[in-house]
Amino acid sequence: MNIQQAKEEIIHTVKIYTEKNEEGQYVIPAVHQRPVLLMGPPGIGKTAIISQAAEECGVALVAYTITHHTRQSAVGLPVVITKEYGGKTVSVTEYTMSEIIASVYEAIEQTGIQEGILFIDEINCVSETLTPTILQFLQNKTFGTHKVPAGWIIAAAGNPPEYNRSARIFDIVTMDRVKNIVIEEDFPVWKAYALQRNVHGAILSYLSSKTQNFYYIEDARGDREFVTARGWEDLSVFLQAYERMNVPVTADMIREYIHAEKIALDFFGYYMTYLNYRQTYTMDRVLDGTLAGEELSAQKKLLAGAPPDECYSVIQMLLDGLALQIRGHEEKIRLETRKNEIFAQIRDLASRETHGGCDELLGGFLEKFERSVRLKDEHRIITEKDRKTEEKAAYYFSSEQYRLRSMGIREAGAGLDELEKHLALQKDVLFAEADSISDALERAVSFLEDSLGRGEMLGYFLTSLAMDPDAASFLSDHPSGAVLRNRALLETADEEYALQRQIEALRAEDEKQDPAEEA
Repeated sequence: MNIQQAKEEIIHTVKIYTEKNEEGQYVIPAVHQRPVLLMGPPGIGKTAIISQAAEECGVALVAYTITHHTRQSAVGLPVVITKEYGGKTVSVTEYTMSEIIASVYEAIEQTGIQEGILFIDEINCVSETLTPTILQFLQNKTFGTHKVPAGWIIAAAGNPPEYNRSARIFDIVTMDRVKNIVIEEDFPVWKAYALQRNVHGAILSYLSSKTQNFYYIEDARGDREFVTARGWEDLSVFLQAYERMNVPVTADMIREYIHAEKIALDFFGYYMTYLNYRQTYTMDRVLDGTLAGEELSAQKKLLAGAPPDECYSVIQMLLDGLALQIRGHEEKIRLETRKNEIFAQIRDLASRETHGGCDELLGGFLEKFERSVRLKDEHRIITEKDRKTEEKAAYYFSSEQYRLRSMGIREAGAGLDELEKHLALQKDVLFAEADSISDALERAVSFLEDSLGRGEMLGYFLTSLAMDPDAASFLSDHPSGAVLRNRALLETADEEYALQRQIEALRAEDEKQDPAEEA
């Protein structure tokens, strides 16, 4: 299955394992709660989906890379104690609590959340001395003599031996006690993730036209060549950083992340061409409406006669520009929603408890609120996106606390009324911003319709737009005439894209000996 399907399966598993009956007992006994074992190529996102699943299920997460541990840290240290058996006093060796199990109890203590995921990465790459401990862990859910607490799901990840020479194959006895999920690479699924992560447009447009170069592992000239999803994402981060700092991108820099010579050189050539396209086509001016008249007509005519890779690049520039606007708007929506939720909590607190004044009310609330966010972040039970929203909300109320103080407002009721007025002002700003984004989307679609027609390329644009969760959310709240009039094209594009994925998979098998060739 692909990485998205694997994530959904993990979420279902967590919900099923933590389901309780009317008596508060787990419906599925611990003996039938098999550990989840994710097996798949390196860099595909196995660790990331465990974290995301924990966040979405609202459970805690304790994660370890087992190759970093010795037998002592995993099992615990030996302790000699005295016991009596059959009237005889004997010395017996037991073990202190494993560092890993202790971390689970610490997470419970600090967060108050009783259920979670204990995740062990690189589980099949441990040393020979630790292998029996790992097998015991998977089969009996214990490290040393200490069991994993009830309500905690065991998840583990590893690479098949063909990708890692130190990896071991588990025996049948062990495999018969785990829930084995085999993950395969899938570019369209990764692309949806990449759109959210603001992956560089050159990478997205390049891989959209050469999907066979998305994930590649092959032995060549005695050295293993490889390209992974992680490599593309990390390359994106540095491409964007180099561009911000005006540092020239070189082929050597690309090779640091793309470890297949032909693909690295092929992408470097594409990237340099992409930079030229940025100069030729001013898509930012298309979106803001400042490109008009003969200039607009000239760019439409130029794109109409362009080859496919150029069309993909221009479309990606439009998508990047729209994504930047939409993502910023959706972040503001989430922030305003959260600010209003927090304000309601402060109002409720003020009605239930007596406070010295407005300053004391806000100060006391913010102290507890910020401590809660820190704990959630430490134990990975909050998404990065939600954490940033919480921090921005806390900053807003902290700033408002100082503003109210400077205005001389001391009484809690008066302060809350002023806060409510200030929060209401932002609604009109957001409505106006949404209208501006809708206008930009209409200009983008019209530009593509006039230059490329209502065919495959426009379908690709609409499909890519729909794959972005933020864009999908925006279009749900603000239906676009440009999208609605091309709805049939969008549905057709979805079918064609699914067929294209099958064709590309077959081509990739045939072209492994020459990976950088055009699909």
